[in-house]
Amino acid sequence: MDIINMIVMLLIGVFGGFISGLVGIGGAIIIYPAILLLPPLFGASAYGAFIASGLTSSQVFFSTLSGSLKARKKAEFSPKLVMNMGGGMIIGSTLGAIIANLFSPTFINIIYIVFAIFALILMFIKVKPASQVTNFNIPLLIIIGFIVGVISGIVGAGGAFIIIPILLVLFKLPMNTVVANSIVIAFISSIGAFVIKFIQGYIPFEDAIFLIIGSILFAPIGLKVGNKIPSVIQKSIVSILITIAILQLIF
Repeated sequence: MDIINMIVMLLIGVFGGFISGLVGIGGAIIIYPAILLLPPLFGASAYGAFIASGLTSSQVFFSTLSGSLKARKKAEFSPKLVMNMGGGMIIGSTLGAIIANLFSPTFINIIYIVFAIFALILMFIKVKPASQVTNFNIPLLIIIGFIVGVISGIVGAGGAFIIIPILLVLFKLPMNTVVANSIVIAFISSIGAFVIKFIQGYIPFEDAIFLIIGSILFAPIGLKVGNKIPSVIQKSIVSILITIAILQLIF
C-alpha cells in the first residue's frame, strides 16, 4: 500500500468518524461513495463495490464502537430502544451481508441510492417530538430494525442515516435522544455485516487500518461537538450528507 492510499484512507476515516459522532451515524452514507470515488482522483488504486462495501463496514463498526462508549453515558440513552431496534438490525444485517454476493455491483449501488432518497424524504417531514419517549412499540422497533438491517448489510452500512429519520418521524423522538441512541444501534447493527464481510475476504487489512484509526480517533470528538450545536443544524448536516452521497453515485 503506497503513501497516497494511506493518506486518502486516513482522511476518509477522520471525516467519517467525526461525522458519525456529530450526528449519530456510522458514516457509511458518505464513506461508501468516498471510497469508490476519491482514491482514483488522487492517483490511488480504485476499489470495486464489494471491497468498498467491506471497507465501509469496518469503518462503521469501529467509528460507532468508539462513539457508543461515549453516547451510552448520556442521559438520553435508552437501553430498551437500543436493544430492540439493534437486535432486529443485527439479524437483518447479518442476512444482508450473506446474500450480498447474489447481487451485482450496479444493483448494490441502486439499493444504496433508493435507500438514501427515502431517508432524505423523511428528513423533510416535520413532526413535533412526543413529550413521552419511554414507551416504544417493541414489535415495530424490531421489524423496522430487521428491514433496515438487511439493506444495511448488503451495502456494508450501519444504517443510522435511515434510523435517524425513522426515529424522528415514526417514533417522534427529539433529536438529542435520536443522536444518543442511533450511534449505539448502528454499532450493534454493524457487527453482523463486519464479521460476514471479513470472513468473505472483502476487508483488506492494509487498507482498512488507516480508515479505522481515523474513525476511532475522531468519533468521540464529533460527539462532543454535536452536544454543543442545535438539533436543526444536526438535521441539516444529515440531509446535506445524504444529498451529496446520492449525487455522487448518480453522476
